[in-house]
Amino acid sequence: METLDKKEKSQPVELASQENKDFPEEESMDKLELEPSTAPENNLPTVCLKQVFPKYSKQFNYLRLVERIAVLFIRFLGVRGTTKLGPTGFRTFVRNCKISNSSFCMAAADILYIDISRKWNSFGVDQRESGMGLQAFVEAFFFLAQRRYKSLSIHEQVELLIDFCEYNLAALDEKRMACSRGVPERRPALVTCQQDRLHLRPVSRTPPLNHHRVAHKLVDYRSSRP
Repeated sequence: METLDKKEKSQPVELASQENKDFPEEESMDKLELEPSTAPENNLPTVCLKQVFPKYSKQFNYLRLVERIAVLFIRFLGVRGTTKLGPTGFRTFVRNCKISNSSFCMAAADILYIDISRKWNSFGVDQRESGMGLQAFVEAFFFLAQRRYKSLSIHEQVELLIDFCEYNLAALDEKRMACSRGVPERRPALVTCQQDRLHLRPVSRTPPLNHHRVAHKLVDYRSSRP
């Protein structure tokens, strides 16, 4: 019985010593936090997640598809402060990017807008504004890419449609810039032409008709008739 009591008394002492070994003291933990050599970045394994941008931006720039779609979405939002695209903005996107063709008319674009907007609004993510959010626009963009470029991978389809939209929008911007530059050049030319006409062509006033002469001519004409 005495031996059993001695073993029972020695067991808690051994457990306490093991716990102290497993968990270091607070002072030692503070020292580890203060030491710069023991930073968590230095202890990372060789195979782990690393920051891609901007160090490897040239190598992985082709993966930034959703970001380019978001730029298109922001361009056609229209009203500032809104986070959802309206039906007019979606139609403008389809028209300016020249996505509509014989197989995809504007009526089909309206149906696509209504279906996808209802689907995402039913999730109840943000019901403060009605319209198409960014996630819904990305889904619609993927649908248009798959419809336009068939027999390709989804990544290639989306990338081709983004390039197509950016090309058409760049051409449209250049056309608008050319028109805005040409308007002020034409206005002074018209003004100078009008001024030259005023100087070159003086106003000619026709003298008043002599009513007596006209009356005599009418009398002579009537008398001469048989």
